[in-house]
Amino acid sequence: MKLRHALLALAACGISVPAFADVSLDLPYQAELILINGVKKDVKSPLTLPNGENQIAFRYEDSVRENGDDNFFSSDIVIVKFNATDEKLTLSLPKLRTSSDARKFNQSPELTLTNEAGKVIDTQKDKLMKSGLQFGRNYESEMAAYNAAGKIASVSTLAASTTAPVTATVATTAPASSTASSNQQGASVAENMLNYWYEQADAETRARFKARINQQ
Repeated sequence: MKLRHALLALAACGISVPAFADVSLDLPYQAELILINGVKKDVKSPLTLPNGENQIAFRYEDSVRENGDDNFFSSDIVIVKFNATDEKLTLSLPKLRTSSDARKFNQSPELTLTNEAGKVIDTQKDKLMKSGLQFGRNYESEMAAYNAAGKIASVSTLAASTTAPVTATVATTAPASSTASSNQQGASVAENMLNYWYEQADAETRARFKARINQQ
């Protein structure tokens, strides 16, 4: 009650009081969001995050030049951990113009997180890596394992919260659902790749591709 009275008094005096809110995060167009705090969500920028420690995972996706041609670049998954309260933040990424720039970013991702005042917010960065076949990856499960491992960009509280549902799913009837989800994700990735390479092909190659499909 005292706090409320104090705020009303400040407002009456014409003194602005910052709103008590969550953290807003604006992402650049190149950032293809994968996970928010260990969970896959289909949301658009700006993101609304809870106050405190947060973790996002994304890919840098854009076209780059190599030998005079435009090539599609999709980076490894970049993990970013940061701590903020009642702030509006902006994530900035470097402009990658060439394949050489893209390779350098993949080896050592660079980014900047700033607030409205232009102050740089401390971040911890890492990559979510998986060897072998990349289709059908379970990003939530991988991130839960990453967080449980106590790595540089891990958030320990997310390890427990994201691991439990996965365990419960395996114990019931959800393996089929999980497999279906993985298959759908793999199919979506494959379709995107097919569309991309089809658009890059010349008319003769497209004709051969269509003929091959019609034979199936």
